[in-house]
Amino acid sequence: MLKHLLLACFLIGVVNSINYEEYYEVLGISKVASTGEIKKAYKKLAVKYHPDKNPTEEAHKMFVKITEAYEALKDPEKRSNNAYSFMHKQPFYSGEEYDRLLHDGLYHNDPFVDNLNEDNFNNYLKNGFYFINFYSPFCPPCRNLASSWKKLAEMYNGIVNIAAVNCKIQPQFCFNRMRIHSHPTLLFYPNGKRGGVVYYNGDLKLESLEEYIMMFLRNHMNIPTIDQLRSKDKRMAYVLGSTMIERDDLTRIAFHLNGVVTFAIVEDEDLRKKLTSNEHATVVYKYKDVTKEIESVEEDEIIDDIVRYLPKVEVIGPEKFKKIRNSLRSGSQKTWAFFFSTKNKNRLQLHQMINAFPAMNFGEINCDKMPELCASLHVESAPAWGVMKKGGVYQRAPPSADVRDFLQTATAALNLHTLSPSDLQRILNGEDTSVWVLLLAPYGTQWEHIVEPFTQASLDHLENENINFGIMSCSAKAAQYCTQVSHQPVIVIQHGVRRKIYHKQDYGTLMTDFIDMAVKSQDIDLSEKQLLEIMHVSSRKYTWLIAFVPSGKSCGYTCDNLPYEWMVVAKKVNGIRRFFTLPPVLVKDCVTASINLQELAQAPYILEWALEYIVDSAQKLNWQVFSKKVIAEELNPTGTKKPWLVYFHSPRCFSCYEKYPAFAIAGYFLNNAIQMGRVNCISERGICQQEQIMSYPTLKLYLSRNQRQRFSTVINIPLRDYETVLKEVKQHIRRYDESLLAGIEQNVRKSIHINHDEF
Repeated sequence: MLKHLLLACFLIGVVNSINYEEYYEVLGISKVASTGEIKKAYKKLAVKYHPDKNPTEEAHKMFVKITEAYEALKDPEKRSNNAYSFMHKQPFYSGEEYDRLLHDGLYHNDPFVDNLNEDNFNNYLKNGFYFINFYSPFCPPCRNLASSWKKLAEMYNGIVNIAAVNCKIQPQFCFNRMRIHSHPTLLFYPNGKRGGVVYYNGDLKLESLEEYIMMFLRNHMNIPTIDQLRSKDKRMAYVLGSTMIERDDLTRIAFHLNGVVTFAIVEDEDLRKKLTSNEHATVVYKYKDVTKEIESVEEDEIIDDIVRYLPKVEVIGPEKFKKIRNSLRSGSQKTWAFFFSTKNKNRLQLHQMINAFPAMNFGEINCDKMPELCASLHVESAPAWGVMKKGGVYQRAPPSADVRDFLQTATAALNLHTLSPSDLQRILNGEDTSVWVLLLAPYGTQWEHIVEPFTQASLDHLENENINFGIMSCSAKAAQYCTQVSHQPVIVIQHGVRRKIYHKQDYGTLMTDFIDMAVKSQDIDLSEKQLLEIMHVSSRKYTWLIAFVPSGKSCGYTCDNLPYEWMVVAKKVNGIRRFFTLPPVLVKDCVTASINLQELAQAPYILEWALEYIVDSAQKLNWQVFSKKVIAEELNPTGTKKPWLVYFHSPRCFSCYEKYPAFAIAGYFLNNAIQMGRVNCISERGICQQEQIMSYPTLKLYLSRNQRQRFSTVINIPLRDYETVLKEVKQHIRRYDESLLAGIEQNVRKSIHINHDEF
């Protein structure tokens, strides 16, 4: 009962948060406040609660409220007309209704509006026009805009990419990254990914939004008025000047068919009579001996008629498909692009792609007539696209892919396959001896944002013929093939029966690094024989770090995530030590130090623990040792006291664990040349306060007086990586006492360097 009461109170609060009268209370002003007073009150509160100034969750919620209030009250005309009075009549949302509107937003399942979030935003922008709506589903102006935005997306589908971002469930992305401070905020990208963004400041009527888009389109599309006919070898659409086709409609038509058909306006009466005697004709299409008259003034009908009259594309059946695949397997170089069609869809996009890629072969596969062929090529619904490339490698385009971008990148990714359920099962069973890097997408999950970085990773490994990349997007019927590995999209490296899984959500550098390390480290699993050899000190050339994991079963998140964390550990110490995993066999007397990995699930913790044993040159400093050995003044300026490199850290600071390897590995090379120390700023707070440690971790180099310098000095050393630490320390030591460098250089030459291929 209490649970339901609390929910009801919460929902009432939600409804009241958009009450028109309460906007005055939020801003702390009277109902007769002037526009200037409203603006002044907003600015004062915005400074206090802005996410850049106050990053707390409470401040963020307050900032959203004051911004919504200001947007509602800043227009005096709207206030006087009580344009927002309808807010009193907003419906009461049940818990289910509120959750649905919150998470689905205003454009859920809309066929023309792309729903964006932080994960897919970066890869969304390509070439062309983009119009993006940043909104809140509970913002009245946002809800008023929704129907116009959907209509706009439908009207300009294929010309302008219309999208929306639900800032209510993406607050950090909207406010911190995109700097969205009010809803709705409309951003127009006239050059796509090439940069440049324009803030739309007009009203939210459909006519105004359309006129804004047309302003950009007219600058890119000029339809000339002519007084003579063009060459018969060019596909021409002559628009008869006396027709009732609206100029904006004509601009959109020309944009859709840009490069496919050339448009020209005919106003001369004599030229019109040469084209047609049909008084009802609005457009005349001519190409070689083909002349077709179009009588419609409707945009969609004109496009459909012209596309119908364009040259036919070769229809591909099962036998022809086999010939194409065998030809590519036998050495043919020219990629084939397949357009999977159905009778209810026009072929405009097919002709657009033929124009964009003249060096590529194109074929049409009718899924109404050849459903078995479409099913064998993993096409569940048409229209869809696929490519067959050199070597007979087939790849299907994801449903939401930008077709132009897909054809361009897929053609180059010669080692990237779309897998069937039987292909995937064969690979997972270990029946294929080559290395497979797999993108597995369980049915109903969002995975399209992973395709671009995954494709790039395949391009980075083109030269290695033993590595293949595969994508398996499981359908409802084949769901079990993916869920046997994971219920979420994952990257899997499969080599025979050995398997490593990338569970992170970062599909940029972290993912490519994991693939790189996993591919180059296929011998990471130790056999019982190898372990027995390592146990004998006389035959052990390296220091080994070994993780013992259950054989043939999972131990939960730690085991699932271990391959990635282990690879990060190996990369951090590449060139110094070797790191492996193996089943828990023959553990006794194998290692000199051990710890339960459940306590060290992440790479920084594993590294910090291991490096304390591998590189033990850093002394833990307390106040007595620090004051006596590090900062005490030299009585004899010509003494031989070595400099100190001291690492100030906190056990509560994750960054301290991440950056500790830079200090520790630098210490491996600096050992015996200078002295190394660590200060725990929690247990040794007095030292850190005296040394004015303002952030963790901090690395300082202490140089006492000597013959070259009259005073002791303390220098901050950057902690980016161990190479940077070495470079900075050597630079200062060279000026302080060059004789110390001999010890450093000797340690560097003695170090064992192992390249990636040996992991």
